[in-house]
Amino acid sequence: MKKQECRERTQRQLAEALEFYLQKKPLEKITVRELIEKVGINRKTFYYYFPDIHGLLEWMVTQESQRLIFEIQNQEDYENSLSLVFDSIEKNRHFVNCVYDSMGRDALVRFLNKDFRKVISWAMEKGMEDVLQRNGGKITEASNPLGIEQKFLDTLVDSYIASIAQILLLYLQKKSPFNKQECIRFILRYLQSTMPAALEEFAR
Repeated sequence: MKKQECRERTQRQLAEALEFYLQKKPLEKITVRELIEKVGINRKTFYYYFPDIHGLLEWMVTQESQRLIFEIQNQEDYENSLSLVFDSIEKNRHFVNCVYDSMGRDALVRFLNKDFRKVISWAMEKGMEDVLQRNGGKITEASNPLGIEQKFLDTLVDSYIASIAQILLLYLQKKSPFNKQECIRFILRYLQSTMPAALEEFAR
């Protein structure tokens, strides 16, 4: 077996072991010894791949984020993209709540930001194309066809991420007044009603 394949297999096995124990007890009660015994590796191998259990947890979140982003980028519209995000939250609700409980809100928002920076940036590009079409312009290969200063684009993306992350956190914790479809419709209306106006304003 090639070195990279062996590495990925061991990382996946450790992730599966952590998921197994997270179903039984809080993260802080899980030990490296339990994980390596379940996988059948030594302690040195674990620390070769991860600095600690939190490092393994972060790797697991990153893997799910990358999978999700890949799927989202193959979607044609916002609604399908948002549905994938909410499906992922529902599928991994227990795991994500463990992240929240063990690492705090800031850590979870940081992980959500990784997902949503690409999602919102992608939505922003499509929004600029829509604005350009509506005003009779031609769509170019450029990712910023309206020529908006990057600092303004980055700040717009940050503001959308913060708002949507809060909606997702409430949904994750079952504190949202909305069900899944209502959350998706709310976010869609929020993006569709505010993004074109914001883009047109900063393109002036």
